[in-house]
Amino acid sequence: MLTQAQNDLLTRTGPGTPCGEFLRSYWQPIAASEEIPPGGDPLPIRIMSEDLVLFRDDKDRLGLIQRNCPHRGTDLSYGRIEDGGIRCLYHGWLFDVNGKCIDQPAEKRKFCDTVPMKSYPVQEKGGAIWTYMGKGEPPMIPDFQFLVGPEANRQTFRTLQTCNWLQGLESVIDPAHTTYLHRRPKGTRSIRSGNDVNAMRGTAPPEVTTEPTSFGMRIYALHEGGSNGKYLRINNYVYPCGATPTTGNAGSGYQGRWYVPADDGSHYYFEFIYKNAQPVDKDALRKFREENVAPDMRHVRRAENRYMQDRIEMKGPDGTFCGMGEYFPAQDAFAIETQGVIRDRTTENLGSTDIVIASMFRTLLKAIQQMQDGKEAPGLVRDKNYLSDFVCFEGPIAETEDGPSQCRKLLAAKTAAE
Repeated sequence: MLTQAQNDLLTRTGPGTPCGEFLRSYWQPIAASEEIPPGGDPLPIRIMSEDLVLFRDDKDRLGLIQRNCPHRGTDLSYGRIEDGGIRCLYHGWLFDVNGKCIDQPAEKRKFCDTVPMKSYPVQEKGGAIWTYMGKGEPPMIPDFQFLVGPEANRQTFRTLQTCNWLQGLESVIDPAHTTYLHRRPKGTRSIRSGNDVNAMRGTAPPEVTTEPTSFGMRIYALHEGGSNGKYLRINNYVYPCGATPTTGNAGSGYQGRWYVPADDGSHYYFEFIYKNAQPVDKDALRKFREENVAPDMRHVRRAENRYMQDRIEMKGPDGTFCGMGEYFPAQDAFAIETQGVIRDRTTENLGSTDIVIASMFRTLLKAIQQMQDGKEAPGLVRDKNYLSDFVCFEGPIAETEDGPSQCRKLLAAKTAAE
């Protein structure tokens, strides 16, 4: 259980806040590349309570600058893309991708060089546009497989969820909730992963343990009772607001999930879907998403329609545990959004499987304190060896093995292969 002060510390992310400074010390995804193709429209972006506009100029260079024109405050996301920048519709002021004013057509005595404009560096990686909003020399974006693997094998999506970012991150690293919230009849396969999860893992809650790593925290979930006997998942929390959940049998791949605050009451959920050995069916993934995510980037199932819960579906032999369809992200959205915009963690009662949540709180509080002590944020990528101790695994293991022993074997094999 957190104190009110600790809860405030971890959930407030605006400019100048300790958690905001922590999150700004890393590259953050802000849009899927598909949302802003060459020649595409400017994209309004709200991130950590800052209103920005992402655009490609007429030479396909990406820029991220403040959304309101520094002249009289008009929204630049409506602007024209021309002449090497984005032009405000109100008086024609023109700004390049670095936020520099390069034209003031209505001014007889131009003062472009004295116009202040907030801007942030951006880069494209893994089907997403990333920005660095911190101080000093930017670190590197980690070379996770879901970011650097073959383009045909990965797909990136962004969805808006109407609650604090921490609630989203808590959900993705929680191994126990999948046993209930996402339960489906045995013999039915997930549309997104193609796996019969109940058959592989069984329906009993897993034994959960954690350990710290250089990149955040490793999470072991050991299942008993599935068709595979002893079944292990090794997932990870990744600094500052990411996670790498597994997506099926060993070797099939793993996903990246990032939970980036739009403000303290909403966040963007990024999915980096990836398969190791085969292309993903992008048409099927897009179709399934379009059926479940509205044009406003929110889930079709939402609080306003009570997540379209069907209690007949809950009771039927072929139905789901929660009666909310088969789109797992919408089920997760129900669980985290109904907690309130910012959950009051001073009143919760954590159980044994919540060791992951408690461990993550300690990890985050320690990281923020480290920065308040004047040190660099933990886990920043400064060289290519960042992922040397990274393991993400799902599959059956021998009866004599447990999570840590299996992880040591995988790390030894990884080192030998290198």
